[in-house]
Amino acid sequence: MPRHRLPQAKAEVSGAALKNPATFKDRRAPTGLGPIGQPFPQMTEAQATVWRELACDLPWLNAGHRTLLRLACILSARLDQADVGVNQIQTLSAVLSKLGATPVDETRINHPPEPDEDPAERFFTAPAGGIRQ
Repeated sequence: MPRHRLPQAKAEVSGAALKNPATFKDRRAPTGLGPIGQPFPQMTEAQATVWRELACDLPWLNAGHRTLLRLACILSARLDQADVGVNQIQTLSAVLSKLGATPVDETRINHPPEPDEDPAERFFTAPAGGIRQ
């Protein structure tokens, strides 16, 4: 089975576009799609909480992903209930994979490095006991 096509935005975030520029040279992302936005008004508070978490954790999502993200939120909110079946868990796994939110996908994303501490900063901060005379 062939590999899924990597969306342009995800390729840029993950570093794949830099690693294989020829693959993504002529690829064009859809234009005119806004940010993921707020949760649907019909969603429960538990579903809306999952929405905000995923929107924060997956910066490449846009308005075109809203329906798929809504499905992921509905299924994720059901995990706290006792009647969740194997089929629902497998569906959630598939939806999260399509959104690029599985642990395997996370290892492929090139997260920005933590900012280094400025060595000169120690000269501009007061010591714990107050200002030195």
